[in-house]
Parts: sequence; structure tokens; C-alpha cells
Amino acid sequence: MPIASAKCRQTPALIDGLSWSALALVLAFCALASLEAILAPSAGVVGSGGGDVVLAWLSRTAIFMVSGITVLITALVVLNAAGRAGRLKPALAVAAAVAGCLVASVTRYVIGATPVAEGPAFMVNAFISWFVPAAALVTGYVFYLHTRAVREQGNAAELRRTALEKQQLETRLRLLQAQIEPHFLFNTLSNVRRLCQSDAGAGRAMLAQLTRYLRAALPRMRDHDACLADEIELVAAFLGVQKIRMGARLGSSIDVPAALLEAQVPSMMLATLVENAIKHGIGPLAEGGAIHVVAAREGETLVLSVADTGQGFATASGSGVGLANIRARLGALYGERAMLRLEANSPRGVVATVTLPWIRGERRP
Repeated sequence: MPIASAKCRQTPALIDGLSWSALALVLAFCALASLEAILAPSAGVVGSGGGDVVLAWLSRTAIFMVSGITVLITALVVLNAAGRAGRLKPALAVAAAVAGCLVASVTRYVIGATPVAEGPAFMVNAFISWFVPAAALVTGYVFYLHTRAVREQGNAAELRRTALEKQQLETRLRLLQAQIEPHFLFNTLSNVRRLCQSDAGAGRAMLAQLTRYLRAALPRMRDHDACLADEIELVAAFLGVQKIRMGARLGSSIDVPAALLEAQVPSMMLATLVENAIKHGIGPLAEGGAIHVVAAREGETLVLSVADTGQGFATASGSGVGLANIRARLGALYGERAMLRLEANSPRGVVATVTLPWIRGERRP
């Protein structure tokens, strides 16, 4: 931000605080004060016709409004010229009231709203009669301006706190996302190397599947979220790599209604669950097993599940880096509105279920 611009924003307007409600308050006071004045016996209006009373009241109200508005504007100019710190000084409030009364008295004399018999001495009487209302007005505005300044400071502090929390969340999510990249890539490349050593044809086929997988994975590894369609494409590519490695030992199915493909989900979350199921559930079994990926919507909640028919719960199956990463990301993105739950599958294996808010996203072109 340029320095000149910052200084301009910090300098208060000289009539900051002038509003229609303030003018309405001054009008109400002037109307009551003028009514009190014309009803006084010394005014000589009581006993006249109703029309004369109304006319005298309106004309006196107009004259009082000249004083009232002049006092208001002058007091605001003095208060705002002193800045936020100056408003809290009692001496400034007195000075604003005195200045407002002086300017109002002179203004009434200059425009001719002065009894002819009194002449310049009227200014002294006008000053005295308006000092108490002016003092009350200034006191009220000092309180109003101070309260508003405190509220603005609180709002600014809240905005700074929110921005800081958002920055911290972004940093945390980037760190969590960084854990996924080597976890996926190194494991997959290791599998390709082993397969190429034992079966060159299968190794070439696996490299083709790996290329498909990387095309799907790399563009979104740095993203916090993606649409479900992209995640399903990534899971299918990952399963394609694993099927070449495991052959008939790995079966899979994906059941995701078309209406849910635009749902927004954390990026690479499903692929992490699938990899965890293969690594800890199906991989250790000689006969292998199957992976079943399902998505469903329950009201405003999206339910994603990855079920395997592997060996079931093991010591590390619920506490690995991948699952801990998912739990941390769900907590950071959705708080208590999302969770990861692990349950035993039937007849064996594990079902990993993620529940999170239903949010419509946009599929990448």
C-alpha cells in the first residue's frame, strides 16, 4: 500500500459522524425547545389563535435548527480534527461545546435571526442558552465516536486473526499434502522396478498404467480439494497399476452414481485409502482380495467408503501415515463435520468410511 494512501485512510473526515439520525435528533430537540419557548408567558403567544401558535412554533423551530445544526457540525469538526486519542480528553469536549455555541451565536446574528432590541448582546444570551444542550450533544458524540472506534478496532483484530488462521491452515495443508507425494510415487516406482526385473512385458504394461496414473495425479497433488470424478479417475489409474503387479490376486469395483461426480472432496484421499487397503489388507495374503469403492449422499452429507476383503485389522492398519494424514486434513478442512471411521468388513477385511459435508465442486477440463 502506498504511504500517501495509508495516511489518507488514517486521517478522519472533519464531519465524520454526521448522519440523518443525528440531524433528526437535533430537529427533535429544537422542536421541543421552541415549543417550550413559545409557551412561556413572556413570549406572549399563549392566548392567541391556534394558527398563530403553530406559525410561531415553526418559525422558532427553524431558527433553533440553525443553531442546532451549527453546533453539531462545529463540534464534530473539532472532535474529528483532534483524532481518536483527542476525543477522550474532557478538555476537548468542553472546547467543542464552547466552539459550537460561539459559532451558532455568531451565525444567528449574521443571518439576522436576532431580536432587534437586543442587538449584539443577543449572542451572549444565545451562547448561554445553548451551552448545556451543546455539552450534552458533544458528550453523546464523544461516547459514540469512541464506541465506534473500539468496534472498528475489534473488527480489524478479528479480520487479522481470521487471516492468520487461514494462513496457518494453508501452511498445514501444504505440509500434509507434501507427505502424500513421495508416499505414492516412491511406492509405485518401486513396484515398477521389481516387475521389470521379473517380467519385461508386464513391466511395460505397468509403465503405461503408471503414466496414466501420473497424468491424473500430478496436476492435483498441490491442490487441497478436487471433484469426486477426478478422484475416481485417479483411483482407477492406481488400481490399474496394482492389478498388473498383483494379477488375479486383486479384484476391484467402483460404485459411484453420476450425480455425485461433481462433489468436492480432499484431493488424493480416496487413493490413499485404496493404497492403505492394498498394502495392509490384501497384499499380505497369498490369495489376495478385492477392493470395493462406494459413494453415496445422505442429505447434506457425502459418504465415501473403501472396503477390502484382506486380512482385517492389523497393528498398524489404523495408525499409519496415510490415515493420520487423512484425519488431519479432514479436521483442518471441515472440523467436526467430517470424520474417518474404520470398521471390520464381513466376512473379513476392513471398511474405511469417510463422511464429509456435501459441497458441489467443478470438474477440471
